[in-house]
Amino acid sequence: MSLQASLALVRHHLKTARQRAVFIFSPDHDHERAQLRDKLLELTPNALHFSDTTADTKAIHRYRDVLGQTYDAVLLDYQQLIHADALAAVTGTIRGGGILWVILPAGSSAFKQRLLQSAEEIGLVRHVGHWQHLPDHLAAVSQTHLPASAAPDLPSASQAQVISQMTKYKLATHLLLADRGRGKSTTLGLAIKAAGYSSAKPILVTAPQPQAAATLLKHAAGGARFRAWDRLLKDSSEFGAELVIDEAAAIPLHILKQLQQHFRVWAIATTVDGYEGCGKGFALRFLTWLKQSCECQQHQLTEPLRWSTADAVEAWLNQVLMLKLAPLKKPQATSGQVRWHYVHASELSNALLQQVMTLLLEAHYQSSPNDLRLLLDDPAQHLGLLLEDELVIGVCWVAQEGPIELELQQPVLRGERRLKGQLLPQAVGFYRQQPDCLAWRWLRIVRIATHPELRRQGIGRRMLTALYQHAQTQNIDALGTSFGITPAVEAFWQTSGLVEIRRGQKKNMASGAVSAIWAQGLTTASCSLIKALQQLQEAELCWQRGQTVPLNLNIDTTVVPILRGFAQGYLPLSNARFAWWYILRQQAAHSVLAAQPRALFDPAIDNAALTQINHANSRAEFENQLREIVGQYLHYGPTKG
Repeated sequence: MSLQASLALVRHHLKTARQRAVFIFSPDHDHERAQLRDKLLELTPNALHFSDTTADTKAIHRYRDVLGQTYDAVLLDYQQLIHADALAAVTGTIRGGGILWVILPAGSSAFKQRLLQSAEEIGLVRHVGHWQHLPDHLAAVSQTHLPASAAPDLPSASQAQVISQMTKYKLATHLLLADRGRGKSTTLGLAIKAAGYSSAKPILVTAPQPQAAATLLKHAAGGARFRAWDRLLKDSSEFGAELVIDEAAAIPLHILKQLQQHFRVWAIATTVDGYEGCGKGFALRFLTWLKQSCECQQHQLTEPLRWSTADAVEAWLNQVLMLKLAPLKKPQATSGQVRWHYVHASELSNALLQQVMTLLLEAHYQSSPNDLRLLLDDPAQHLGLLLEDELVIGVCWVAQEGPIELELQQPVLRGERRLKGQLLPQAVGFYRQQPDCLAWRWLRIVRIATHPELRRQGIGRRMLTALYQHAQTQNIDALGTSFGITPAVEAFWQTSGLVEIRRGQKKNMASGAVSAIWAQGLTTASCSLIKALQQLQEAELCWQRGQTVPLNLNIDTTVVPILRGFAQGYLPLSNARFAWWYILRQQAAHSVLAAQPRALFDPAIDNAALTQINHANSRAEFENQLREIVGQYLHYGPTKG
């Protein structure tokens, strides 16, 4: 039997049972994987092809573009690394009877071994060692007993119940939560139709991408009109209109809040598996806020419709990527018998690793399957665990960063290079123009989480103390962290021993919060510089808030480097306005300060408005004029600046 005939037989077998299959290839070298890709494309020419290298395919990082759609075959072609978020999301778009083809990168890694080992445990997930073994694996799948499964009638009983509630309580906001493949979008579309919306009077619908709402629009039968969420928020003429939001987890949380505030949101549908953008914490954070802001009814769809309830691929994916929260054991008294364990994730047992991931997910972070891959495969990532016997009661995820190679330091300072995995040395080095920070060895606290029954009992501070003591034995120059500023999170770090040394000026699109960097020195040199940067940050915050600015800054250490970076074209004006005000306030005559462009030292006026106020032809022209003025000042000093 030919390979095409064997594959056709497998597809028919799977389709009758409405189940899916996964074939994973693990080539030993790049030449072999290129041959595999060509043969698979010839065998399955209609498969949706994702790749992290090939230009004529869909880029793997654009996997969110296909959310809300359904496919019979998908090829994930990994050459550089295994994108776990894409694996989770794309697998969920394959209907029962479909096949996922995966080509793994050459080489070995802990996460790759985890995938391959899991394939040995599920009959319809096959590890194909070499191309010539594919016929045997196809035969094994076609010979596997799979009970027939009829396609479900729409709406299903559970869908009909949700539709009934939605149409009965039109004034409530309905939050529809479900894993992928449960028919959320179909439910929304049918509810729109049942509520009497039509092409003459459609309801507004938004989603991360137009194609993500395709299923909803199809079942709404003309009763819905799609508009991108950014256009909705810009067009105040439609404020107050009824709105339905699909695939909400892929829309930033602060944007969802704005939509809820400006529109009469009738329904919101989302998955909560962490690969769509907002992570596992999305549901809890948004649901809590939603219940406080409006009358909210929550619904859940549990029965899969895109595939049979007997489908094994979903269970495999949940297990291998740890997508589901595991039950946490109740801790005993925590006053004594706990121990600190600093370890790489690849060294943990599966039971301990599951506890770690559950605590991180429970902490409401923007967690995703890629976190597991990073922890297992990146040697720079470590875990500090507080253990009560074999129970994890606290997790501190730490990344080692720096020193940056000498030949890359100047390109980083000039903003010409952005190095992956070097957040703290790059951010402090560039935005504060501090070359010494690039040569430090940092430990960055990525995330910190405690057992839900032990929160606010000092577990977090206990872990930070243990981490500080560990860092002192490892020739680390500084501890640091970066996080989105909220009152609760800031309150925790204020008791940590770390201090704020920089705060961003733009809100993060995903979190809606401004990011801050906090740090703590471990050497004489790092303690001194971090103290100076803390004073700079405190003074800048006072200036931004219209408060009295402390005049105790070390100008040569913290202010002049920023101005020099601006004058040389590295830093934007937004990063230098306070430094320019401060040095003129301290050193120059009042007439020099008064002669500066209008509103330059009003922190409430942004750069775009400054350009208009000062009648410059462009923002670039305005900034370049200022660069020249600042450069002359630094060269000649206050008497001739």
